[in-house]
Amino acid sequence: MRMGAAYRDAGRIAETQLAAAELFGHDTVMAPWGCLTVEAEAFGAELTWHDDFYPQITSHPLADTTDLSVLADPDPSTTGRMPLVHEALRRLRERAGDDLFVVAMVVSPFLVAAELRGMVELLTDFVEDPPFVEALMDRVTEGTARYVRALAGSGACDGVLFENAGMCAELMGPHHAERFVLPYERRLLAAARAEAPGVALIEHNCAQTPYLEHVLTLDVDAVSIAHGDLRAIRDHRVAWIGNVDNTRVMLESTPEDVEREARACIDSARGGAFVLSTSCEIPFKAPLENILALGRAVRAG
Repeated sequence: MRMGAAYRDAGRIAETQLAAAELFGHDTVMAPWGCLTVEAEAFGAELTWHDDFYPQITSHPLADTTDLSVLADPDPSTTGRMPLVHEALRRLRERAGDDLFVVAMVVSPFLVAAELRGMVELLTDFVEDPPFVEALMDRVTEGTARYVRALAGSGACDGVLFENAGMCAELMGPHHAERFVLPYERRLLAAARAEAPGVALIEHNCAQTPYLEHVLTLDVDAVSIAHGDLRAIRDHRVAWIGNVDNTRVMLESTPEDVEREARACIDSARGGAFVLSTSCEIPFKAPLENILALGRAVRAG
């Protein structure tokens, strides 16, 4: 099945996720997976579709203007692919029952704002026009919160993963993270928590230099990381998810190396709540044998 076809159909999204879980033996399915454009599209970003890759943004609605009236107001039941994601999650729950952990993925407000404005332009606005940034973040958080409440309250998912890799030293200083990122992430998490207290909230940050000390102030149940010392998890109330290198190990190494790296992650996390995973998305061309090796590492105890 071509990716372009799968991503336009809720049934195919569910089918491919279930097939992957059966093939590789992992215990989680997700909708959407990998694609970071559902929210931005709902606000008015234009996309280009590909047969063998994710849809990509080709037009930022705020690229040449700070007029927020050009943005759409997302309705989770009708706008863009938001209802498609909802339906895919429903089908995953129906098919998987309690055998798999069903996760909805949501892009956090900062990254949605960057998709609407352009990353360079938004970071420039941090310095040159803070009031605009705050107005944009308010608007994005409000619309995304409607989407999150719909997903979390649907009864279809066990968890919601928030993609927030932009909160890192590569892009901004800690004072900017505290002003322009964290308050809006907290609002989004609070919306999900209030709507469905039993749904697990997961913060994902695969940056090289994430602000983990800031992440750990958030009301989340788990933190998904690419870089960090797992021995530190014993000191925190959250579960940690990670962090087998998704390129150096999964793409470029042997199955034996993958299993060895996975076992090292498991061993370093002993004594804390830990979920083995790759550090971020597995590259498309990673050998299938390497993906299977992850499951072997877990089953080995």
